[in-house]
This record gives sequence, structure tokens and C-alpha cells, in this order.
Amino acid sequence: MTAVDTTGPDQLAARILSGALMLAAVAVAVQAVVDLFDLWALEREVELLLADSDVSVFSWVSVVATAWAALGAGLLSLVDRARRKLLLFVAAIAAYLSLDDQLGLHERLGDLADRAEGLAGWEPARVLWPILYLPLLAALFAALWKLAETLPRRASRFVLAGLVLLGAAVLLELLSAGIIRAGFDRGSVLYELEVLLEEGAELAGWILIAGAFLSAFVLGLREPQAP
Repeated sequence: MTAVDTTGPDQLAARILSGALMLAAVAVAVQAVVDLFDLWALEREVELLLADSDVSVFSWVSVVATAWAALGAGLLSLVDRARRKLLLFVAAIAAYLSLDDQLGLHERLGDLADRAEGLAGWEPARVLWPILYLPLLAALFAALWKLAETLPRRASRFVLAGLVLLGAAVLLELLSAGIIRAGFDRGSVLYELEVLLEEGAELAGWILIAGAFLSAFVLGLREPQAP
């Protein structure tokens, strides 16, 4: 009786996607539970556990997820020569966004607007960085959309789902400025709900995109590459 191979490229690619989906769900759930515990049980005393803190463990997890998306795009470019330039472009932007998140570069842009009277009370960093980063984010979204059209069906759905989540995260970031302007500051139910939705959407989006690229890379290994 011949044994059935359950570790081929198709099976491994499917497992990567399933694993990415499960990881995204678990990561978002854990982030929400820990953040709420720190908020109401510890009264925000442990910054390391807050979802909206730049020095929290969840900020680091988001940095890693974005870096994995960059790595996945880079690996896929090795086996998808027809779209190599586009994949390397996505890899470069994702790598920069990961570095930016690690160093908090976009938050520092708010310092440039702190003296602008028209933005008083709006937490400038929440308004300014999405506007300044709009061309870069638009280029990234367009490239990911284009890549989604060429990926295997399930991987394509993961990229599109990731795009929707990342887009929602950016919109929620802009919305947060209005929430604070309306008087719902840190600790309010509305503010904390926005934080959980925004940070969860961003984290899940990058995990799904990373899973899609790694899955497509595994499938690409089975195809002979032209020199």
C-alpha cells in the first residue's frame, strides 16, 4: 500500500494560510484581553501591556508581522520573476513601515504640527502622518491589489482581506483624532474601542498578507524557473 504524501507544496501552502488565519485571530484576541485587563484591572499602570503604547509588547508584535510580510514578498520574488519588481517594491515599503513602527518615526511627525493653532486639540500625529504617508500607502495598496490578481485564489483572498483591514486601521487612526477632539480621551469606552479595532485590524492585516506571500512562495518552489 502506497503512503499518501501529505507534506507536498499544496498541503504546506494550505497549512501556512490556515496557520496565518489562526495566528491573526489569536493575536488580536490576546491583544484585546490583555489591553482591557491592563486598562480596568491595572488602571493603565503597565504600559508594556497597552495596545496603543509605542513601547508595548504588541507594538513589537506588529513590527514583526510587518517584517514577515516584507520577507514573504522578498521570498516570493525569487520564484515569481514576472512580478519580481512589484514584489521587491512591496517588500521595500513593508520593510520601511516595519522600521518606522519600531522607531516611531511617523509619531514624531506630530512634533512638526504641535505649533499649528488649527490642529490644537487634535493630537497632530494622528492627523499628520496618514496625510503625509498617503502617497506611500496608496502605492503600497495599489501594488498589493495588483499582486492579489495574480496569486492563487485563496492567497489572493488573504491579501485582499489584509488590504481591507489595513485600510480600516488607517481610517480609524484618522477617526481617533475626532474622538479625542469630542472629549473622549484615553480611558473612555469609545477611545479604547477605537484602539482595539485599529490595532487589531493592523496586526491581523499584516499577518494575513505575510501568510499569503509565504504560501505563494511555497507553491512557486514546485515550478521550474527560467534562467
